Formats: sequence, structure tokens, C-alpha cells
Amino acid sequence: MTLLLGEPGTGGSSTPSMVGAVKKWQKSDPQRSRDIWTKLSNANSALEKQLNLLRKLAAEHADTYQCVINSCSIRKTEEWMEQATEPRQVEIVKTLLESRGSMLEIRNHMRLMGEAAGIPIEPVSQTQLLDATMNTEGVLLAGVPGAGGFDAVFAVTLGDASSTNLTKAWSSHIFLAMLVREDPRGVNLESNDPRAREITSAFSAGVR
Repeated sequence: MTLLLGEPGTGGSSTPSMVGAVKKWQKSDPQRSRDIWTKLSNANSALEKQLNLLRKLAAEHADTYQCVINSCSIRKTEEWMEQATEPRQVEIVKTLLESRGSMLEIRNHMRLMGEAAGIPIEPVSQTQLLDATMNTEGVLLAGVPGAGGFDAVFAVTLGDASSTNLTKAWSSHIFLAMLVREDPRGVNLESNDPRAREITSAFSAGVR
């Protein structure tokens, strides 16, 4: 899987003012805000669970997992399950589809939060772009990062071909795919990097 980030050539949103608007709404309508917040939290937890399951399936059934990913990476979502002919393949595709469902729930609750707070957490223009993104072959999910707004969008694709196609599609919407990639190793402390030693020393000195 590949994480893509895209940004518009111009414009953006003020994160502090958007956060302030959400906090103001939470105080003025605690019951509804708590309800939306709880549903958003549950959807986030569900997505985390599904992604962890995909990681487990990839580790325990590497060949089958890669076969499914390769097949889905060149097809639209509605065709994914048609390619699954074995129980393990069905399980993998089902988990992929469930993760998409969780992402759609997350987006829905973020839109509701934005509407209630009077701010564009997922603006209409972003909604249209994200819907088109998620309908592109090989795209697992898409959304707005951080506090939302007009700053950026992200997508997770299943292969290099789908990433290339998505980059071109974003360009037609005047959105630029950023030249950054996720690091599959996660956060690492590189002991051979002298800058890391300086940071570690400074941190140690600060907590004494």
C-alpha cells in the first residue's frame, strides 16, 4: 500500500480558528457534539482494527495477500470481491472493503461536525474530489488530514499503477501529489546519524 498526499496550488485553511469553532460548538451543544464525537471515535477504532488485521493477514499469508492486492490494484471496488475465489482471499477483500466503509463513516461524521460548527472540515470541493478518488481503480481510501479544510487530501492506494493514475487525476483537479512517501518501518532512531546523538543528548540533559 502507498500513502499519497495532495495539496492545492493555492489557498488553505486556518487550523487554529477551525479548532476554536469546534470547541465553541462542543460547549454550545454538548449532547450532539458528544454523540458525533463518539461515533467518529468508534469509526476511527474500527479502521485501526481493520488495518491491523490486514497487516496480520499480510504477514501470515503473504503470497495470497499480495495476489489479492495486485488484483484489486487495477480494479474498481465493486469488482474486488469478484476476483476472490478462495476463503482466504475472500477474508482479505472483505477486510479491505470494511476499511473503506469505516473511512466513509469517518468522513461523514467529520462533515457533520463541520456543518454543526459552521466550518468546512470537508468542503464540498474536497468531497467531490475525495469521492472521485475513492472511485478510482486501486484506491483503498481517501480523506482530509488533520483538522480538514482546504489544505490537503490524502489517499491510500494498493499499487504503483493506481498511484500513478491518481496523481494524474488529481492534476486535472489542480491538486498536486506531494513527492513524499510513507516509511514502512515507522519511527526509527538512527544511531549512526550524528544529529540523532545531538538530539538524544539534549533531551537527556533536559530531563535531569
